[in-house]
Amino acid sequence: MTKSPKKVTLSDVAKLAGVSSGAVSKVLNGGSGRIGVGAEARKRIFEAARKLDYKANMAASILAGGNSKLIGVFIDSFASYRMLRLLQEIERLCTKAGYRIITSFSHDNIAAMKEDYLTLQRYGVSGFICCAHDYSGMKRKVAGIFAGSDNVVFMEKPCIPGMPYVRTDRTAALTKMIADASRAGYRRIGLLHGRLAYSSEKKLRTEFESAMRSNGLSPDPNLIFECPGESDEPKIRILAAMENMIRPFRPDFLFVDDAPHSAALRTKMLLSGQDIMIHGGNGDPLFDDIELRTFDPGYEKMAEALLDLLLRPENRKKVPVIEAVYKNIAKNSSNEAKADINRRRKP
Repeated sequence: MTKSPKKVTLSDVAKLAGVSSGAVSKVLNGGSGRIGVGAEARKRIFEAARKLDYKANMAASILAGGNSKLIGVFIDSFASYRMLRLLQEIERLCTKAGYRIITSFSHDNIAAMKEDYLTLQRYGVSGFICCAHDYSGMKRKVAGIFAGSDNVVFMEKPCIPGMPYVRTDRTAALTKMIADASRAGYRRIGLLHGRLAYSSEKKLRTEFESAMRSNGLSPDPNLIFECPGESDEPKIRILAAMENMIRPFRPDFLFVDDAPHSAALRTKMLLSGQDIMIHGGNGDPLFDDIELRTFDPGYEKMAEALLDLLLRPENRKKVPVIEAVYKNIAKNSSNEAKADINRRRKP
């Protein structure tokens, strides 16, 4: 029977590197002792560990007061492109900083979220980024999980007072978009959004109405449509919007944050012979595929701000605000938009 290969120990690495075992533990396991290790010694330790294929013992590192270099991220399993794109940036920046992420996926399941939170703490996770907390009717339960925690930061304002968070804002981008649309000749400017039971959708509507007023325009309630909550399927939601807002009130310009909903709307427009200028907000590449404009939400900046709050508690006195950047509705100039207006006005 073949013997299992001998497990490489700290002493083996120390012997090859010509340093003490304590120095190796400090460098590889993150021990919190007062042992000072110079740059040259660190280089020899890393090289010896590589040659010997040494695997650090995470449990030993944590017991020694070290940092697990693990960050837990909570994401809704039904999340839109916006949150999944943010997760990509969090993972990229964590890797760059020497951290790894462990992701908890759940949907409307506070019990599962709590169990994941407790489990990840037992694994010594250094901190948590929560991007899944805007659950209608469950805010008290969410607060019951995280209230009082000093190692959790949130994406968007949580229901727990005093917790650190990063917020986004689209008001300036929407204001520029509406101003540009008005100059191009659009007059019936509207919005499609999700259920107002979610604070994120309520915030979008507030930002849109504020942007309209900043342009001297009164938001028309007939041109602002809340998608029904019975289904998350874009086709079903767009059908409801067609029947209850688009056909009877005929908007000529719509802001639709989500790319799949925009694509479904574009398809309906082609089939019905109608045409509406559509602008989106989440930066999904699908917008380019269907030749629609979209904002730059600043995902890298969001991730940077979240990690800064998590890893530098001294910076939590302020709430970072990441503002979306507007991109012109026409590919080349506003003349294209004007030409589109004139084309659609011909009998």
